[in-house]
Amino acid sequence: MSRIKELSPADMTQDQLELYESTRASGGLLGGPSIAFLRIPKFMRLSQATVGYLRSNSLAPRLRQLAILRTVKFWGARFAWAYHVPASLKEGVEQEIIDDIEQGREPVRASPKDKAVLRICTELLETRRLSEEAYQTAMDMFGEAGLADIVATSGYYCLISLTLNTFEIDPSAK
Repeated sequence: MSRIKELSPADMTQDQLELYESTRASGGLLGGPSIAFLRIPKFMRLSQATVGYLRSNSLAPRLRQLAILRTVKFWGARFAWAYHVPASLKEGVEQEIIDDIEQGREPVRASPKDKAVLRICTELLETRRLSEEAYQTAMDMFGEAGLADIVATSGYYCLISLTLNTFEIDPSAK
């Protein structure tokens, strides 16, 4: 059970209600981390803009989803995992690779770019640094902007994971 309850429209401030209504009208996510972020509308708007950027950044959708999966799995964010597995399948990530990430295994059948994204996220999460070898591989494959987009994606989903874990928001909170 979640530590935080969803606000009903009757319990919202005018700013929260306007944000809630505009998010609902646009088909945006009102569950998951939005349950917490709705309490801080200015930040929720920034978060929505960040998600918009991440969806259109330099990364192929498949690679973006791999970065997300690796990050949310590291943090054990069950809501984000449940939300992003179907999204990853839709973007062409094979179930076998998803299963490998879930089990903490190196995906054998992943492409070199897939493996590079997973390695970047793994090194950053586990050591808080990126080795020279992983950095050079990333620069060769993705360039500076691409590497920055991988870091931004993983970093944003660290925030999402910490929010979900703090408030114990489960997959049923969609």
